[in-house]
Amino acid sequence: MTLRKNPCCVKVRGSHILEVSCARCDRLIARYQKVGGSSLVKMYRERITEGSIDFSQSHGALFCPDCGARIATRYITKPDRKEAYRLTPSAFHKRKVCG
Repeated sequence: MTLRKNPCCVKVRGSHILEVSCARCDRLIARYQKVGGSSLVKMYRERITEGSIDFSQSHGALFCPDCGARIATRYITKPDRKEAYRLTPSAFHKRKVCG
């Protein structure tokens, strides 16, 4: 499994790292910088540090590279016009990375 760095990644102060993986085959999809303790509903593209998908290109949706399950759909947020991925609730697992 090779992880690719996201060229759009920006360090976020006060964040913790989450590993987002496919619920069907347990393949790592991305490492994400999460701010706050609320549930994970969307992932901003600039907060994804690395993943098994090439984030240098724009994707319409995120699919698992192994089983092909749809993990998230791309959209532009209204208040700040940022690119984000809206996660499908039962398609992923998240795990907090220590350190």
